[in-house]
Amino acid sequence: MINLIFIDMKRFLIITSILMLLFSIRSTAQSTANPDTVCSGSNVYYKIPSATANSTFTWGIKGSSGTLTFGQSTDSIRVSWTNTAGSDTLWVVETNAAGCKGDTAKLTVIRVAPPTAEFDNATLCYGETLKINFTGYPPYSVQYTLNGNTVNQSGITQNPYSVGGTAGNYVLVQISDKHCSNNTLSGQINAVIGTPLNNLQIQHD
Repeated sequence: MINLIFIDMKRFLIITSILMLLFSIRSTAQSTANPDTVCSGSNVYYKIPSATANSTFTWGIKGSSGTLTFGQSTDSIRVSWTNTAGSDTLWVVETNAAGCKGDTAKLTVIRVAPPTAEFDNATLCYGETLKINFTGYPPYSVQYTLNGNTVNQSGITQNPYSVGGTAGNYVLVQISDKHCSNNTLSGQINAVIGTPLNNLQIQHD
């Protein structure tokens, strides 16, 4: 009788362990905020929070717009996304220590282009206002120089954005938006606001 009780208890523990493994694999193979938005051309890390010990993970990307560059088979990976805007699906399957596979967790990843910034004019007269035109997703942060002095502005929601009318030479350096930054600006990134003209007087000759 004692032996039978011991055998039944052993079977009970084995079955309980298997059920716990099956439950844990389903509870951990969940994605985070969906969809995820990243900057095209960026390297982004993804992980499984509270991953089950001794599990392995099979990762993949539906489409050809990303490359797994680190961490395959682990609970943390790095993906190198292409420079083009678009949408992909990152997926992962967990296999626990008992060899049981969980459900496929999926994360939609939206790749957005880096923001751009340009001055609305290359040459302005004194008294006129210089503005910056943005593309991207507000709020914006911009860095430019005025006569060689660095100026930083952040939390910008207006588009176009007025930088004022101080006379001098302006050069755009960097722009950031909600998702990306861009320090390789092109286009109309230089502008000049002229100095005041003399106050003319008319005299009888």
